[in-house]
Amino acid sequence: MLKNSPPPDPERLTPRGRAFAYPDRGASGEPLPAAVLDERFPLEPDALKSRARAITGLDDFGPAPFDTPLARLCASLRDEVDLNAGGRESAYGRIMNILITRLRLQDLWRRHPEILKLPVRAPIFIVGLPRSGTTFLQWLLARDPSLRHAPFWELNFPLPDGDPAEAQPEPDPRIAKARGIIERLHAGAPGMASMHQLDAEEPEEELSLLALGFSSMAFEWSFMVPGYVDWYRNTDHTAGYAYFRRVLQTLQWLRGGEQWVLKAPMHMENLDALFATFPDATIVQTHRDPVTATVSLTSLTCYGVRNYFDHPDPLRMGSHIASIVERLLGAICAYRDRHGSGAFIDIQFSELMNDPVSAVRAIYAKCGKTLSPETERAMRTWIANSPRDKHGGHEYAAEDFGIDPEERKRALAFYLEPFGIDSARSGA
Repeated sequence: MLKNSPPPDPERLTPRGRAFAYPDRGASGEPLPAAVLDERFPLEPDALKSRARAITGLDDFGPAPFDTPLARLCASLRDEVDLNAGGRESAYGRIMNILITRLRLQDLWRRHPEILKLPVRAPIFIVGLPRSGTTFLQWLLARDPSLRHAPFWELNFPLPDGDPAEAQPEPDPRIAKARGIIERLHAGAPGMASMHQLDAEEPEEELSLLALGFSSMAFEWSFMVPGYVDWYRNTDHTAGYAYFRRVLQTLQWLRGGEQWVLKAPMHMENLDALFATFPDATIVQTHRDPVTATVSLTSLTCYGVRNYFDHPDPLRMGSHIASIVERLLGAICAYRDRHGSGAFIDIQFSELMNDPVSAVRAIYAKCGKTLSPETERAMRTWIANSPRDKHGGHEYAAEDFGIDPEERKRALAFYLEPFGIDSARSGA
């Protein structure tokens, strides 16, 4: 996965680990030469910016953070990571989307400065670990029409084609485009539906919106990029979150809404920047055994990156994800130790699953909101139609990724003990 690192030794892997590391790709043909990849999918900042300008006819990429993280990201992808052609194309496409969207946003803000005067009122941020019920909770809260969420289609295509200020067709063509993305994802990774549910018209993590200001872990999840991560971890992301707020204002201007319900695990290590930008925010932290979450998330990530690397290393990925989980939990615990928990509400995974509506009531009480009878009925109907494992079970085991559950329990005791979390089943 990293350059100058040998492929994982099959003898050290479990059968499931070997399937991750040596996927059956069928007749894939000859790999593209490096020169062809460099021409088609350049990872040089100047070449990328030149192409984005040519596509849009625009020139201003907007405020920092921009040039430094772009240069670090490109260097890391180009020089540190052993991407195959699919990985190279994906990384190139993601960066181009960032650049093109930034150009279009800056042009829109120049022409419509009133956008940046819109209030972003008392947002609710769900910040639990992946696999801890955050998606379930966000989808449940999305039944409330008084809360603004960003559906998958809007996150992938925040601006419509053409001039965003002009009237748009109904239904929005971006919805069909997003459905196509999900269909292609499931065709190339058919097991993904049992690991992480996606729906074009339901909310999803705002990783792509945060990435516009380089305040997202999206590239770290997918590509590891150690040099870029070094920049990301040692940067104050207040400017990036200010950019994120501008993006939210733009989405409000396009489609309405004031009070957002948002969700992304990376907020856990950026709470200073988050509260500097959204001082009236409420943080909902979901809690579940982090050792089980680490193993499950590693399985999901390993499965997801098979198209980016010829030989994903499940043992390296296990260590990588374990360090991320420990880092995120350490950051949020340190923040709460420094600042207290006045803006936080804690929801145990078991409580959320056993009585979801009571969990919603607790969140609303914290936010000063009232759960209307109509919204409660909509939520209960959605719960009845959304059983767990609706798309099949997700099988994983710690040994597939070289994760030692007992070592992880000891390492994460700083989180397990204060929040009373039972990790008895963490080897599952």
